[in-house]
Amino acid sequence: MKKLLLFVCTLCWLLPPAQAQTGTYKGIGTIVFEAGAPLSLIKGTSESANGLINLETGKFSFDVPITSFQFLNSLMQERFNDKYMKSSRYHKATFVGRIIDKGPVSAKGEAKVTAAGILTIHGVARKRTIEGTLVQKGNNWQLITAFPVELSDHHIQAPRLSSGYGASTMNVSLRMPLSPTDPDPQQIVAVKKFGFR
Repeated sequence: MKKLLLFVCTLCWLLPPAQAQTGTYKGIGTIVFEAGAPLSLIKGTSESANGLINLETGKFSFDVPITSFQFLNSLMQERFNDKYMKSSRYHKATFVGRIIDKGPVSAKGEAKVTAAGILTIHGVARKRTIEGTLVQKGNNWQLITAFPVELSDHHIQAPRLSSGYGASTMNVSLRMPLSPTDPDPQQIVAVKKFGFR
């Protein structure tokens, strides 16, 4: 019995990290938001979105620094930070919650997921349910999602476009590569339990 126990312990020690993951993945991705017609487009891009997701429990946390958004027009960027988002006071936008539904992984390695949580923008928190896709790439995943944000829901003044109309809705898209974190010696579990393998 002691020899068997010793053999099992040795086998676990020799397992490669990919087989001893906690199911937790993290990444840095790109968020783009835009509003308005093509001739009067408001568009900001950030490559500093941070994400952490546990594929076993479904829990996740995402955030993006407001000042990280870049615009083609420097005046638009200044107004975005000072007038509309007040980024000196509200430093980040966050989405924290849990995956509540998942589809099977397709032959292409794609799985549809539905996440529910609290989206906080401009200091105002709102319950949101957002759909997305997880794409498997070897031991990594990529999260892809797109969703609208009503500015009035977060008490953000609607910017006036050159056409004279206010942009009341921002369309947000996110692409984020996710890589496994270092294994936790206290919790060695397979991602299989979450149904992704």
